[in-house]
Amino acid sequence: MRLEQREKELAAIGASIGASCRPCIEHHLPAGREAGISETELGDAVATAQAVRHEAVELFTARVEELLGHGGPPPEPGALAETSKARELVALGASVGANSHRLLALHIAAALDAGLTGAQVEAAFKMAGYVQQRAAEMTAEKARHALEDRAAGFATAGGGGR
Repeated sequence: MRLEQREKELAAIGASIGASCRPCIEHHLPAGREAGISETELGDAVATAQAVRHEAVELFTARVEELLGHGGPPPEPGALAETSKARELVALGASVGANSHRLLALHIAAALDAGLTGAQVEAAFKMAGYVQQRAAEMTAEKARHALEDRAAGFATAGGGGR
């Protein structure tokens, strides 16, 4: 069973927020509306993605602190509250966007328990991976342009070789 467009957009919204990609979310919120996601559902999707991203950051920070010798091992990911297929699609997307392997395992299990098929989970990963890749590409392109603008400004101002 494949994902419907609205389900793909839920995963993309999650990935956009997980990756902190402004152009991505600016695209996928309106695309979600066009795919039939209500404002209430969009609000829930954003809140779910933000919560997953927040937990991903906390888990990552704890791991960094552990590696620096400043703390114990990172905590286990939090227990899931009430969930649904829609929330798990968002959570899968956000977990991919935030690069949180620990949360991915948790949300894969929850997605399957919520009734998504393995093929649907894989389709959600594919969509989230695409969003994450585009986010990285757009950021790298912006960085190149900023460097080129800086170099052009430096050359115009009479900056020299050293």
